[in-house]
Amino acid sequence: MSFTPLTELDSISVAGDPLAEVQGDAKILAELQYNQSRLIAYTNSGSCGILAIVDLEPKVKLIHLVSNWPVEDEGSNAYPVGPYNSASGAGELKTRASVLCSKNAMVIEYTPGEDGGPKQSRGQVTVTAAPHTPDTTRIIIGDPAARRQIEAQAQRSATHAP
Repeated sequence: MSFTPLTELDSISVAGDPLAEVQGDAKILAELQYNQSRLIAYTNSGSCGILAIVDLEPKVKLIHLVSNWPVEDEGSNAYPVGPYNSASGAGELKTRASVLCSKNAMVIEYTPGEDGGPKQSRGQVTVTAAPHTPDTTRIIIGDPAARRQIEAQAQRSATHAP
């Protein structure tokens, strides 16, 4: 089965210019609105990135992670539609995130550091709660077939986890 590469998915427009400082040809694929912040997922010149910003102060970056696409036989196959490279980190206000990045999909686990999950999401995205971590959201970006396969694998893994 072939999947649509992230670079060929439709981009979305978002308020402000949150990626103004990002060099290259960044393409925004998804935006999630939380109570006081936004998470933006994008591709840029052979990489995936996420940027979380405070709504009322868009210059305040809570976290910014970038992971290059894997080359040749690199990367893990934690989910279908891989292989994936990863990046993870902690940011301001107890924000935490991890990004799995492939040419055809992104899988993000995001803890916003504020109460409540996303109020709204836009783009080619599926949003679910991550198992065993109630404050964390799993965000899957890709074409519909890729998202279905990844979500099914994630659910199977969650039911067989210790």
